Amino acid sequence: MKLPEHLAARTIVTIATQRSGTKAFAQSLNSGEVVRSAYEIFLPNNPVASLTRAWAAHLGAHPDFGFSQEEMTAFLDDFLIKLHESIDRDYLHFDVMYDNLGVLNTLWTYPIGLPWRNFLMGYMRSRGLLVVHLVREDILECFASNIIAQTRNLYHTDKDISQREEEPITLDLDRALHYVLPVARTRGLVREAFRQHPRYIELTYPEFIAGDHIAPAALDCVAQALALPPEAAQGLFGPIRMRPTAPDKRRLIANYDEVAAHIAPALAQLAEPRLQRW
Repeated sequence: MKLPEHLAARTIVTIATQRSGTKAFAQSLNSGEVVRSAYEIFLPNNPVASLTRAWAAHLGAHPDFGFSQEEMTAFLDDFLIKLHESIDRDYLHFDVMYDNLGVLNTLWTYPIGLPWRNFLMGYMRSRGLLVVHLVREDILECFASNIIAQTRNLYHTDKDISQREEEPITLDLDRALHYVLPVARTRGLVREAFRQHPRYIELTYPEFIAGDHIAPAALDCVAQALALPPEAAQGLFGPIRMRPTAPDKRRLIANYDEVAAHIAPALAQLAEPRLQRW
């Protein structure tokens, strides 16, 4: 069964790289009154709904699955229909991370990263889902945040820990470069894939957060994209309990400026205009 238009219109997907405010955005939706967020649906241990578990079960039940465009699309339609049926609100939200975008490809897929050949983003366009692209402009901030979280074994918190004493961390220059370049490329890929999609908005982290709430401008942007009346828009987002885990990265990273200088030429070259490639 094809995903009905009324359900597609009530489906919101955020696309982002890690450490870009996805959890805060989803938590604020869940503490509101309009949208139920399933968070990251590709996590096998997601208690709400795991696309990974559903995919494994589907393949087990269909040993003759042919990985065609039609079969893959029907699987996603069925997954989203059931997910809508399982939630207690009219609107559904979930996260898709940059490094999820390469999965669920059809069998006949070229190993290249052109935006119009990506099956998952093509599905989002074809069904008219609302795509919210969360962007952290300084990708080095993402990398530093990720390393700090790994070092502390602390990825999210509802406590203020900004002033605790710690030994500074020294980042590896080449590791930083190998992290930021794929993220920068994928960010451009997402922007190009949805450039003409009428239901696409982009929010910048941390600007879309104001204290413990979603900033008014970001709220208005999402509410308008969903065509919510003013009274419903007021209940779209609720409080955010999460707090920044590392707001002052230059205090925690001993060689932050050195790393920034090391990756800057490669990022600048990547940002240069290129001829159409397809």
